Amino acid sequence: MCSFENMDLSDDSCYSTSSSASSPSSLTSSEECAVCGNDVVNSSRYGAPGCLGCIVFFRRAIVRNAVYKCLRDGNCNITNEYRCACRYCRLQKCFTVGMRPEAIQRRDLVGPRSPIDIKANIRNLIDVPGNTEITLDETKDVLLENLVHLQREQSSKAIQHFADHNILCDSESSSRRAESHDVNIMLKLCINQASEWGRQLKPFKRLSIDLKQSILAEYGFAFLLVDQGFKTAKEAKDGFWLLQNNTFMHPNYFLGLSENHEMEDTTNKKAEYHEKFVSELLNSVARPFRELEIDEIECAALKTVLLLTPSFSIRAVYAGQEGNVASVHTQCMEELMEHSLNKFPDRGEERFGEIILLMSSIRCGIKEIYNQTRVSDVYNFTEFDNVVKDILLS
Repeated sequence: MCSFENMDLSDDSCYSTSSSASSPSSLTSSEECAVCGNDVVNSSRYGAPGCLGCIVFFRRAIVRNAVYKCLRDGNCNITNEYRCACRYCRLQKCFTVGMRPEAIQRRDLVGPRSPIDIKANIRNLIDVPGNTEITLDETKDVLLENLVHLQREQSSKAIQHFADHNILCDSESSSRRAESHDVNIMLKLCINQASEWGRQLKPFKRLSIDLKQSILAEYGFAFLLVDQGFKTAKEAKDGFWLLQNNTFMHPNYFLGLSENHEMEDTTNKKAEYHEKFVSELLNSVARPFRELEIDEIECAALKTVLLLTPSFSIRAVYAGQEGNVASVHTQCMEELMEHSLNKFPDRGEERFGEIILLMSSIRCGIKEIYNQTRVSDVYNFTEFDNVVKDILLS
């Protein structure tokens, strides 16, 4: 298992590559990414309007002289939901819509100061061998039970790490508004924990590092939303969304804001987007978690199914492992159904359906987080750790 002692969760060094240097404020709200169709456009610096994810993907592919292969004869449909499914077709579409390699300036080629170190850090964060891996054939009847044990262990270690580094708000009186630094730490934590979770399951464990990174670009947010949604439902006052270190977000952007905070021309617009974003998380995730009284086993089931069913093409990611995916998925569903029937003998099947329907709400939350990366000073990728950005914008 990857220990917290080996993780630098407090590093929030700034990212200074040109993909984040261009302000999106000059773009009209009617534009959409010419590559994937995302309605949050960052810039047109490479010759076509692109979201931050596609801009970073194009720059990285050109700078690294990347060579990709397509599993479907170059006919993949590149959309916002499926853009990570095939890098070959995504790059070809970048060229088709007018992105030009020659538009990448010299400062773009410089990249991070230590690209080799960043690549090594990504591998360490995603692919550190664990010592608690579950062999499904040996524990076939206790998959979710084992994962709940891991879930508790992860939570306990995280709390201890926050306390040791003085980033844990341990009481109601010391609770404070979450800042970009807090979100950066939580994202790095969730990527580490989500990867450790995946390594318990054969389909994810057997993937290449690149495919694991592609899955974690979406699954890291899903894992975060399940954990924070569960914590918010159990512990938060009405209207508050809690991060793992007990800092909060509230629809009122100005609640808890430092008196020294510099007001800008865009502050009111940020406040408007912030209210919509936090309200969406509360309504789509925290509220149903609270109303349904979601428990640890149901959280474990949600995390597992979301890992096995990414919103982009399963064939492109788990190609050749369809049997393993089906086996783990079936086992998870059977154990969740048994748990639902035990918990609600009169309406177990209905309860099972309610849990599965939560996946669509969680995916709505993922999209809201991606949208926030353009306008929020809390979810501001330009201030995040290089490793976090490289994974989440793959």
